Amino acid sequence: MLANYSTHKTPSTSKFWKEKSIEKRIELIVNELKKDKLYKDFQPIKAPENGQVVIKIEKIIPANERGLLLLELEQKLKSNIDPGITIWCEPVGDKSKLRKLRGIEINV
Repeated sequence: MLANYSTHKTPSTSKFWKEKSIEKRIELIVNELKKDKLYKDFQPIKAPENGQVVIKIEKIIPANERGLLLLELEQKLKSNIDPGITIWCEPVGDKSKLRKLRGIEINV
C-alpha cells in the first residue's frame, strides 16, 4: 500500500541556508554540481531564502531522463547542503521548428 504524505510537514530551509547571501548559496550549489559530471551543463540561476532553487540546463536532455536526473540532484542537495532545498527548472520557450514554420506562437 502506498504511503500518504499529504499530512507530512514540508521541510523548510535551515538557519544556515537563510543566513547565507544569494551569492554564497549559489556557490554552495555550484560546488555540489562540480562533484558529478552528470551536472556539468547545469547552472543555478536563483537560490532564494525559501530554498526554491532554479536551475538552467544548457543542453537538451530527454524528458524521461531529465526528471530522474533532477530528482537525484535534489536529493544530493538536500542531504549535502540543506533539507529544505527544492529544485526547479528554468522555463524554456517552444523550440519546435515546425510550429514556427506554421506561424504558431506559444507564449511562456
